[in-house]
Amino acid sequence: MTGSIKIAFWIAVLALAVLRPKLGDEAWQRVEEAGRRVARRPVAGWLGLGLLVLLVRAALLPLWAIPEPVIYDEFGYLLQADTFASGRLTNPPHAVLQFFESVYILHQPTYNAKYPPGQGLALALGQAVLGDPWFGVWLSCGAMMAALCWALQGWLPQRWALLGGLLALPLCLFSYWMDSYWGGAVAAVGGALVMGAYARILRGRSAYAWLLGLGLVLLAMTRMYEGALFSAPFAAAVVVRTRRLRVWAPIALVLVAGASFLLHYNAVVTGHALRLPYAEYQRQYGYVPLFHFQALSPAKIYHNQSVADVFFGWEYRQWKRSQTWTLWLDRGQAWGRVLALLAQVWPLMLLFAALVWTAFRDRRMRLPLFGLGAVCAGSLLQITYYAHYAAPAMAALLLVLVQCLRHLRQIGIRGTGVGRSLGRAVPAGMLLLVCFDQGARLYRQEAIEQTQPANARRGRMERKLVEERPDRKHLIVVRYTGTQDPHEEWVYNRADIDGSSVVWAHDLGAEQNRVLLDYFQERTVWLFQPDRDPDLLTPY
Repeated sequence: MTGSIKIAFWIAVLALAVLRPKLGDEAWQRVEEAGRRVARRPVAGWLGLGLLVLLVRAALLPLWAIPEPVIYDEFGYLLQADTFASGRLTNPPHAVLQFFESVYILHQPTYNAKYPPGQGLALALGQAVLGDPWFGVWLSCGAMMAALCWALQGWLPQRWALLGGLLALPLCLFSYWMDSYWGGAVAAVGGALVMGAYARILRGRSAYAWLLGLGLVLLAMTRMYEGALFSAPFAAAVVVRTRRLRVWAPIALVLVAGASFLLHYNAVVTGHALRLPYAEYQRQYGYVPLFHFQALSPAKIYHNQSVADVFFGWEYRQWKRSQTWTLWLDRGQAWGRVLALLAQVWPLMLLFAALVWTAFRDRRMRLPLFGLGAVCAGSLLQITYYAHYAAPAMAALLLVLVQCLRHLRQIGIRGTGVGRSLGRAVPAGMLLLVCFDQGARLYRQEAIEQTQPANARRGRMERKLVEERPDRKHLIVVRYTGTQDPHEEWVYNRADIDGSSVVWAHDLGAEQNRVLLDYFQERTVWLFQPDRDPDLLTPY
């Protein structure tokens, strides 16, 4: 649907809601009564919505295939998943590791990704149980829907929590959080558990305290920085409001178990329990710092130009840009994209902007708003910002959005019920438009060549080689011509490089390549020049 058609659609929806506020009133009342009946069973509400996400996405698999990885982060998480699914926490360094150097991948002292293990563990679950790491994404998005709805039930009347769950369907089903390996869902579950458990603890339901601890562990294992910003107000509030052992004992036990695992993971990957893989990677490879107020690190020497182009090119430009006034513009756009994950249409986004102040006037909403505000303020220190960075605060953002809808229903013009009519029409129009847009997307069935970067064909190329020559193992030497997009990296490998059917390696020149060819002398060797033809392999 084009932009002009969408604008016309929303003008019509809003005009009908304002000019004919009682239109279809009886039908709306029946829908709302059905929602109240469902909402009387809160467990059925959050569990049913989680299962709905899983069933709908599974039913769409013949039309909407499992996604192909294309971005550095995705390949890093997939390496973690392959490692964990193989029963290991990390991998030994390779004998010719210089040929496999890739962005965000550690090769010494062990071979692993630089990320904390949360997203990799979720993908490993999918790979080990269902045969493909994407099913870990699928399961985590279903869990995210259930956790978001459960969290809202602790703060809102049940029928409004159910509406909030429905508003999260586009995020859980149709966003890149479901359609990639970048993550977001696991961290969102962690934030939802913290927020939902806090509300229940406050009402004396201390049996939920361990879930608050679990939420903190999930945040530490996924988005550590943003998770700390979001959870700090809730943790401080628990400290102030209760000293009961039956609250703190389960929280402490879960935190000790989670910290023990993370310290052990650090020790296995980096050799030091207190050194994060992220910090080790930054020490070995980092040039641009983590925050824009920090200075550049001393320039490193990389084995191949494509990795250098990322650090000295794209990352450096982002760092320079973040030190100018455009940082504020960039963050405004980034948070617009975060809000668009839930409120995918501009009327709902405008509604949020117009009524968020009314939510702040409600004392019950202040703590979630503080958590959300802390994540938003913290984003101003970061060099780049993507929507899944805000995942820990997604439950709070959804809560405030639903609260804005509640306030909208109270708006009246001489008793006409315009507010109630708008409160019905806006979310209904949003869900209708999302269904139409996604239906059109499925109908078009565009190939990855039309919608994805060239390196999305990497997996298909591997599968074709294995199918055509199942009796052989292969080595693909990747030679860039200097015109390669640094974001389209091809050289990534599985956890067990030597045991892989297909190995990808950088071309380091004829003399150095002899070391690589001698090591893999039993393999069929191919030359691949993706800048010239991303579908052509030639004998080396």
